[in-house]
Amino acid sequence: MLPQACYVYYMIHYESHLSTSHGYERIVVKIMGSFDKSICLNLYVFFIGTLIITQGLAIRTFEEENLGLSNRLEECHTKVTKHCAIEISNSVYNNKIPSEYCCQKHIATGKACHDDFIKLFLSKLPKDQLAFVGANGDQIWNQCSTIVASAPVASTFSILP
Repeated sequence: MLPQACYVYYMIHYESHLSTSHGYERIVVKIMGSFDKSICLNLYVFFIGTLIITQGLAIRTFEEENLGLSNRLEECHTKVTKHCAIEISNSVYNNKIPSEYCCQKHIATGKACHDDFIKLFLSKLPKDQLAFVGANGDQIWNQCSTIVASAPVASTFSILP
């Protein structure tokens, strides 16, 4: 059976030529009409076959390929507030230093969480921004490490008489 779209194309193509054609052109139109019909049928079979075959070759998403990474990021997410997660993301993308509080939270999650976050972040960006954002990610980690290391350590012994 001829697909509906091909059938409509065939009928419009055939009838539009018939209305303006004369003797010789009618024969050409009939031959062209049957040619279009067989091409359309072949294309239909080709596309259906392609759809069936390409189901197994579908491109998997980053999250599907890196299920372990997604699970680790969920665990990391529990250690950081939503506000700090947004601030760190904006810092990486806009090359700004996050607040001391958010740096402390970010460093507390650990380097592995930071690296996983940067991998996920990079997977969502256009290729022309990968180097810039990747370098910023390293810079944010280093800056936050410096901020946290220079922060005074709380000690209950310093307030005791």
